[in-house]
Amino acid sequence: MKNRLLLALLMLPFFGEGGGFQVNTQGQKATSMGGSVSGLAMDASVAFFNPGGLMALDSNYLNAGFAFLLPKSAFLGPYGGTEYMSAQLYTPFYVYANYRMKEKMALALSVNTPYGLGTKWKENWSGRYVSQEARLNTIFIQPTLAIRLSDKVSIGAGPVIVTGNARLSRALPVAGQDGSEGQVELKGAGNGFGFNAGLYAELAGSSIGLSYRSAVELDLRNGDATFSNIPDYLLNNGSFPSSSSFESSITLPAVLTLGIGHVFNEKISANLDFNYTGWEVYDSLIFEFPDQPQLDSRSPKKYKNSFALRLGGQYQYSARLQLRAGLAYDQSPVQDGYLGAELPDADKVIVAAGGSYRLKKGWSLEASFLFENLRERKEDNNVEHNLNGTYKSYLYVAGLGVQYQF
Repeated sequence: MKNRLLLALLMLPFFGEGGGFQVNTQGQKATSMGGSVSGLAMDASVAFFNPGGLMALDSNYLNAGFAFLLPKSAFLGPYGGTEYMSAQLYTPFYVYANYRMKEKMALALSVNTPYGLGTKWKENWSGRYVSQEARLNTIFIQPTLAIRLSDKVSIGAGPVIVTGNARLSRALPVAGQDGSEGQVELKGAGNGFGFNAGLYAELAGSSIGLSYRSAVELDLRNGDATFSNIPDYLLNNGSFPSSSSFESSITLPAVLTLGIGHVFNEKISANLDFNYTGWEVYDSLIFEFPDQPQLDSRSPKKYKNSFALRLGGQYQYSARLQLRAGLAYDQSPVQDGYLGAELPDADKVIVAAGGSYRLKKGWSLEASFLFENLRERKEDNNVEHNLNGTYKSYLYVAGLGVQYQF
């Protein structure tokens, strides 16, 4: 038994939860159009979605907002009995600003949270030895410079500074002196760097955007693993430490996006995005214990590259009111045999809607609603922890934001 339970814990994904653990709520316009905005320059959020589109903006903008994300998951084990994930609320946010310095140059700043989410199951559920709670928070900070190459073509790029933290907890099949089950909690924080670049071209009522967001490796140093309710004899014989430091890392994937936008008339515009995400970088998860190298572990994840198709449109209902809607299909990178309770991911169909209402003196209010329906997915032969069963998940998102145009 020595160290087996600990190693089983450490082989779980430390980071959990479109595809994978992306969060597609990085602007109210984008959210309400199903994430499809890379071929249209609509506000300062273009600094994130396609930095090359900054030169196509007709004004300077300040955009800020947040979203309420409510995930719902259910698990049906092989012997019957449905169990539900505990209610969780996540609040990703964004702040964007752009400034036109001169006719052929612009600056922008993007601060947002494109990766995150998590899961939290009830403490006594049947998979508690696999996962009870997994949570990831990240913040991306990106200063950006855009340059106009010609009347129709512009480019933009900027470095990306990332900071993140994560938490994972699960039960252990041992009992403390009071009879309660053992518990372990892993906490870590790290930083990483990358870049974001884009090209934007305008062609007689249409526009084409091509953007690339690089992979970012988050290094966790001096993470803390804490064990509680562990019997003394297991502590004394070295099966479990009371606490330990660890090191790990995870690579957030690169994203390549092709967007095609079109303005049909003064009231109607639309955009189609194709995203290709390089999830293969999440091949294995490695934990290293500087003070206890016998606990080092490597766990295969085998994520596959995935794609998403996103279609969105905007309708200028009146001088003050804009309405939007979107539809998307997002492929999961998680392969059969690697699906787990810490991230019950599946292919998604997404529907979204929202709008903006223009106030006085350059201010606007924005809102969005998005619904993700994850395909029901059955795991028959899990290679990591043998927790087999059927998962069904949904995600509800409501967002609010403000815009100042000057």
